[in-house]
Amino acid sequence: MAYFKWYRYCSNTYPVRTNLVQTGLLFGFGDFMAQIAVEKRKPNEIDWLRTVRYASIGCAVGPTLGMWYKTLDKLGTKNTIPLVTKKILVDQLIASPIINGAVMVMSRVFSGDEWPQIQNKLEDNYVKVMLTSYLIWPAVQAFNFTIVPQQYRVLTVQIVSLAWNTYLSYMSVGGGKSEQT
Repeated sequence: MAYFKWYRYCSNTYPVRTNLVQTGLLFGFGDFMAQIAVEKRKPNEIDWLRTVRYASIGCAVGPTLGMWYKTLDKLGTKNTIPLVTKKILVDQLIASPIINGAVMVMSRVFSGDEWPQIQNKLEDNYVKVMLTSYLIWPAVQAFNFTIVPQQYRVLTVQIVSLAWNTYLSYMSVGGGKSEQT
């Protein structure tokens, strides 16, 4: 219970910093999980620099998400079906393609890829990432927009994102395709 009091204090007092730190940590952990659980790397094979790069992407995304949810609340704050549906559609048709694409591009830029390599990765994986996103995130956002208070929405999304960040990290490095593509 003390943790939630502390988190609520930080979230209310330092919302940008709180979102930055929590999202950075969870993005980094998502990459770590991608390397361990999906790519089946042994502990001595972990690319820690990749994990740090992915965590830094999370630090950029976290404050952006906080601002995004405040922007969506300008559409209204009531929990009516039409309003929640509108927020989900706006979120999924505007933010989701931009954020997923930006994360994929940033992860490759930070890895030192040139634009032709990045473009190949996007051509190979972006549509698959977005289709998978549309299977998961509308339901998450329906829960988020109807039940979760605004100050906890980024945290809620980032908790669900542990699995998503694992997937997105894996897809950003090639999704099973050679890293030299």
